[in-house]
Amino acid sequence: MKPSQRPHNLLDITASPAGIMAGKRSCNINIPLDLMVEILKKLPAKSLARFQCVSKQWTSIIVINSIVTRSLTQPPSCDPHFIFSHSNSQFSFVFSHVHEPHQITNQEQQLYHEEICGKGYGIETRFQYLRGLVGFWRSSYCYCQFTFTIYNPTTKQTVSLPYLPSTSRWIYYFFGYDPLKNQYKVVCLAIQIDPSKNLSCRVFTLGDPKKKWMRIQCGIGSHFPLDNAVCINGAIYYKATKMKPNESSVLVSFDVRSEKFNHVRTPNDMAIYRRDSTLINYQGKLAFICRNNMINEDADMWVMEDAEKQEWSKITFFGMLQGITSGIRIGDVTHPSGEFVILHQNYLSRYASNVYYYDPKRNSRRSVEIQTTTSSERITPSDYFTMWPVTDHVENIMCLSLH
Repeated sequence: MKPSQRPHNLLDITASPAGIMAGKRSCNINIPLDLMVEILKKLPAKSLARFQCVSKQWTSIIVINSIVTRSLTQPPSCDPHFIFSHSNSQFSFVFSHVHEPHQITNQEQQLYHEEICGKGYGIETRFQYLRGLVGFWRSSYCYCQFTFTIYNPTTKQTVSLPYLPSTSRWIYYFFGYDPLKNQYKVVCLAIQIDPSKNLSCRVFTLGDPKKKWMRIQCGIGSHFPLDNAVCINGAIYYKATKMKPNESSVLVSFDVRSEKFNHVRTPNDMAIYRRDSTLINYQGKLAFICRNNMINEDADMWVMEDAEKQEWSKITFFGMLQGITSGIRIGDVTHPSGEFVILHQNYLSRYASNVYYYDPKRNSRRSVEIQTTTSSERITPSDYFTMWPVTDHVENIMCLSLH
């Protein structure tokens, strides 16, 4: 083969024992690029993250789309993960990994976590986990402006998106993922008090060479998001209130690929406005769950069985919340086993916190005890945490650099 016809090589080194002992190179080993890519695909994501430090050439090969996509197709971790947000704005948030025993009983179990920290904004921090990445921002009704930040627990990278100056009092962010294009996007809504003014909408696409916010049209009128969003099958869903003069609660969807907003039809008995309600990802389908109006220990859930036709079914879970005091919320994801995750809104750092798992098939509930084990001297017994469950964590080697 002529030199000009040689395949591109990742490695071109010598391997003669005599040469190694003498500190000399005597022969070349050429590994074709396509073979090296296939080898790298079989390695754990954390190993790939470390190998990016070898050279720029290794980095460019590891972060190519086929290897990144492969890292996202691995089965989710069976061990539960949690995001802990501390009430002290100077303290970092924690992405935790807890080792759960394989033998599950109804008795409380002591679980400990290993912390991986990133900078947060205190109790006003809002989080959204999506396919191996943690997006977070400050939710605040003021003119203070905070940008959207993304943290990768696998590579330990953190990147803040470009700052968006705005005169709006309310700024909302939503994190979305398109599985067909393997593309992450962040949506920013700037809410104006005057309903006659247009809603300002911008989208930032991770990996886009432009590396800037792009303005888009809302198309459904001014509205006020009520809570965190959930992303399912390439669509972001969130509860909202239409602005004056026709105030009403609505369910909104945003298609990540087409970047289009739409209203979602909901059943008449589904109370979108209720503060104790939660939008959840229920086995790959959008669901809405809240306490029963008549019996406080029961819970009603509506499941959107067909996203295109927007057809819903209703299920009542009897005794799901029995014996659980107020101040709890149902997580926006379910355990891989199908269990619902029920958490306390906030808990003091000096106490352990119970997390409840409800099995709808058996109509049974178990509880586990989460003990915060951070050794930071900045945490006092009067401080408190907020927990966000992550039940489908996958390792992701996506590079977050904006440079």
